[in-house]
Amino acid sequence: MPLSSLSPATAREEGRHARDRGDPAEANPYPEGSEAHALWQRGWEKPDDESNAAE
Repeated sequence: MPLSSLSPATAREEGRHARDRGDPAEANPYPEGSEAHALWQRGWEKPDDESNAAE
């Protein structure tokens, strides 16, 4: 799904859910180098409290 059809918060949330499921970071479904990829990765890497505090 292109980033234009989802919000940045949604991409981060998808990454967080992937981490919670135990999916590896390499499971990022977005093209490397894209904004959606970076947002998904951020959601996967940061605990919820850090993600919310930075926004």
